[in-house]
Amino acid sequence: MKHHLALMVSLASLVFSGSGCGGSGTATTEGTGGHPGTGGSTSSSAGTGGASSASSTGSASSTAASSGGTGGHTGAPDPNLDGPYTIAELDDTIAAVTGGDGNLPVHCAYPTAGPTAGPYPVIVVGHGLSLPAAQYYGYVKRLASFGYVALTVDFPSSPFSVDNPKEAKDLLAGLDWAQGKALIKADAGTAGLTGHSLGGKVALLAATMDPRVKAAIVLDPVDGGGPTGCNAPTCVSVAPLMPGLHIPTGFLGETTDGAGGFMPCAPAASNFTTFYAQTNAPSLEVTVTGADHMSFLDDVSTCGLLCSFCNPATATNAQVNGLARAYVTAFYERHLRGDAAYDTYLTGAEAQMRYVSSGQATIASK
Repeated sequence: MKHHLALMVSLASLVFSGSGCGGSGTATTEGTGGHPGTGGSTSSSAGTGGASSASSTGSASSTAASSGGTGGHTGAPDPNLDGPYTIAELDDTIAAVTGGDGNLPVHCAYPTAGPTAGPYPVIVVGHGLSLPAAQYYGYVKRLASFGYVALTVDFPSSPFSVDNPKEAKDLLAGLDWAQGKALIKADAGTAGLTGHSLGGKVALLAATMDPRVKAAIVLDPVDGGGPTGCNAPTCVSVAPLMPGLHIPTGFLGETTDGAGGFMPCAPAASNFTTFYAQTNAPSLEVTVTGADHMSFLDDVSTCGLLCSFCNPATATNAQVNGLARAYVTAFYERHLRGDAAYDTYLTGAEAQMRYVSSGQATIASK
């Protein structure tokens, strides 16, 4: 196992050094842009309607997000499309974090105009182990188009230097950063945390540490540690903490990577189902058919060799990533804004029609 992980890290370093995936550089325009909804769309393809703004490195640039549709039968903007807010993007650095790391790159998308004037809830998105934060900019932009201040915090991560409490404090520092930016109308007291893989585990740990976090939905979290296992106090087993977390939670995951392959990227004994099993209501579990552990990234084609360590997905990246963006958006509309119209996109008629009937996912809730 040690030599597998060492090889993974060394290959990943080679790939990311020249792949264009890493850091907090300029993001490119993604997707085709949102289109007005048709009021009952039955499309099961969740990959259309990507964010329609391009980032500016080091400064905010006002860019128009496309209009969200009427969305199914609810009259609410369809979370599978960009929302009704105009957004801008900003790259910055968090200089120091009490109990965490310093010089953390931040990439933020935030509303500049739209149906409401703010302040807006804040969502922090955590990246996976050794994965670039840029692979999650699509989530950030979709959320901003729905009226959230959304950002990634690029915290250090390595299988040979595990420190979950420090990583959790790094994510929470994103809330303080957003609240302190006069340019951004942020309400960090109404916050959500999202993350993928290690970032999902750390997001849930951070949620247990800060009452500002009112909801959390995570993507294929793994409750693991480094090559020598999960050893306290630097590695925290987070699934057993779920009974003490009394906020709405959501879990999107897959079972393709539960075993086998070069190494199981999301072992069944520590995957998303182990978190969900111990949560309080309300909680949501979505098992995405045919996804692998990396399918939740914005673009696996630019992931490099690191993505090849997981079992191959049978569902397309665009389908899984699109479903995940829609679920993350609908979840926060429901549980941070209290809009019950979004229940249809989470577990109700629209979710059943788009994802369950089409065979894309199975859904459980409590």
